[in-house]
Amino acid sequence: MIKVRSNNSLRYHVYHIVTLFYPAGKIEYLDEADLSEADIVVTVEEEVLTVRFFATLTVHDYPDRNLNIMRRVLFKLLEIKTEKHLPWGILIGIRPSKIVRELIEKNQTKEEITAFLQKEYLADREKIELAYEVALKESDLLKKVDTEHSVDIYIGMPFCPSRCLYCSFASNVYRGNQYKDEYLKLLKMEMMQIRDYIDDKELKINNVYFGGGTPTAVSEDEFEEMMQCIDDCFVRGRNLLEFTVEAGRVDSITKEKLLSMKRHHTTRISINPQTMNDDTLRLIGRNHDHQKVVEIFHLARSLGFDNINMDMILGLPEESLQDVERTIEAVRDLSPESITVHGLALKRASRLYEDFLMEKKYALPRQDEMNLMYQKTDEMARSLGQKPYYMYRQKNMVGNLENVGYAKEGMENLYNMVMIEEVKTIIAVGADGVTKKVKDGVIERFANFKGLNDYTERFQEMMEKKMKFLME
Repeated sequence: MIKVRSNNSLRYHVYHIVTLFYPAGKIEYLDEADLSEADIVVTVEEEVLTVRFFATLTVHDYPDRNLNIMRRVLFKLLEIKTEKHLPWGILIGIRPSKIVRELIEKNQTKEEITAFLQKEYLADREKIELAYEVALKESDLLKKVDTEHSVDIYIGMPFCPSRCLYCSFASNVYRGNQYKDEYLKLLKMEMMQIRDYIDDKELKINNVYFGGGTPTAVSEDEFEEMMQCIDDCFVRGRNLLEFTVEAGRVDSITKEKLLSMKRHHTTRISINPQTMNDDTLRLIGRNHDHQKVVEIFHLARSLGFDNINMDMILGLPEESLQDVERTIEAVRDLSPESITVHGLALKRASRLYEDFLMEKKYALPRQDEMNLMYQKTDEMARSLGQKPYYMYRQKNMVGNLENVGYAKEGMENLYNMVMIEEVKTIIAVGADGVTKKVKDGVIERFANFKGLNDYTERFQEMMEKKMKFLME
């Protein structure tokens, strides 16, 4: 157990640097007034920073109480002690590509930007170059998007065949769910009310994203009803840029559901293996093997889908570099148009978080393995003619790395890029959906009820508040 103490005002910031190197379950954070022995003590008096780190004591100037000074000092000490190399340095939970894009807009050169991020955040040149490449692509893609007189639409299906070990989303097992029928009825009602609002305001729709959960978790007839309603409300006759259906789990995809997507003008689908290793699939709660992924992918191809995304998760429990290399080769053989690479995030609402922190059931990859997993995945995506076009990072990611989308030219998912960059209004429909209203750079949010009980039982109350929010 690592004992840590600091000024209470620094507690949040110190804690997040320490958790880059040690699991949260192995850190005991002492109150400022607790003078018992601690391994790491960080204190600030006026403009002087003092760090007692195990057996060493260092004192630093702390002008303007610049938190990055403290973060860099502590990061370097922890990096030496643990022998872990974290390529993003002290950047935590923010969008590096947005920082880079803003610096480009201020006419800074690539070398100036690189030097700044290396000095300020201790980021590796390789990661800065990735952020720079993404920033340039984002700037190019944003030219296609009407950010002033249009909205994007997100529809959420909060059901899955089973709940994955790492999942923290609004996801409920579909079979036997007592709220299913009422939820599907109200989801269609919400879509129709939002359609009426959009038509009344004469807004355009650029992109529609049907996600979850797993949209295909429901029956074939129920899925067709949902697709028909989405098509009628948001797609047909609106000259969209794209309509994505996150088909997701192959244990819920059938030929009839794929044909339904085709009938209703879907332009892009996701078939998400996460891993192509059968042992891991069973461990994380998937009801299929890797061969089913291959089968469904080829079925989609045979039905004419020419823009298919595949998701991979790096850092899954019990997976080694060799396991990830097998997934990489399997995905390379299928040759999708885009690949989204996620780093495993230990979310508090997931079973994995509880099992890992409380019971320590699973082994996660070492930092050096994680760095190589990302490197090899990047090489694979580029070998398929794909380039990175959006990127974001989360707290509590294994290896403190990134989520990045790769795509062939013209096959990028504009919705994801716009959603992450928060440059335009997105109206979210369904349980746990968060509508973001963007005007003159100001973002306001309205959250739908997360639980199926609240969504179904308090629907009218929610919609009255939501429509007032949109109209203001």
